[in-house]
Amino acid sequence: MIKVIPSNKRYTIKRDWIECKLGFPFPKDKDNDQGFGALKAFNDDIIKAGEGFDMHPHSNMEIVSYVIQGRLGHEDNLGNVGVVNTGGIQRITAGSGVEHTEYNYSEDEEVHFLQLWFESKDKNIKANWEEKDFSKDAQLNNLLPIISGNNRDGTLSINQDVDIYLATLERNKELFYTLKDNHKVYLFVINGFLDLNDNYNLAEGDSAQIKDSSQITLATKDKAEIILIDMI
Repeated sequence: MIKVIPSNKRYTIKRDWIECKLGFPFPKDKDNDQGFGALKAFNDDIIKAGEGFDMHPHSNMEIVSYVIQGRLGHEDNLGNVGVVNTGGIQRITAGSGVEHTEYNYSEDEEVHFLQLWFESKDKNIKANWEEKDFSKDAQLNNLLPIISGNNRDGTLSINQDVDIYLATLERNKELFYTLKDNHKVYLFVINGFLDLNDNYNLAEGDSAQIKDSSQITLATKDKAEIILIDMI
């Protein structure tokens, strides 16, 4: 089963300092479930220069941010302070509780990033934070693992049965991906155009929810940058 969500069907929140396009609208109450599998939020955010989120709390959530363009600042009540550059990844295990602020580190350029929330597998563990830059060359015509719940070499760890990949495909390239047993895939086109299984044409901002499949085909006539999430 493949369900495609066009970019223009996303729910958009606009304020004077942020534009956020939501893969899933937030539920009106905590008992109203949302998301797709372990993925509970997929937000496409643009924050104006010098702006950001005030300090706020999270618990029992895995929060992954990928910076598409710009620099994303981070501070938390654990003493972590950092800046995630273009192409970098940040992962927060909120665990038993963390308070943090995220903001545009630049005073003159926007920051554009994706933020993903996953339900934690183990509850109330010690909160922690880490970030890492990943090579664009390693993603060229290749699904590069960046996040793993299985201590995969070279990735950031996550407290959930999730693997996240980045790929940049050149023109007329093709990749195949085999799903794990009983897993789902969430696919998002960061930019460009992608053919999924020769049947679905995806453009920038489009996503696909995939389940009950053993393998998928990712192909380009032109170039594309994508993020692929394999999860329970």
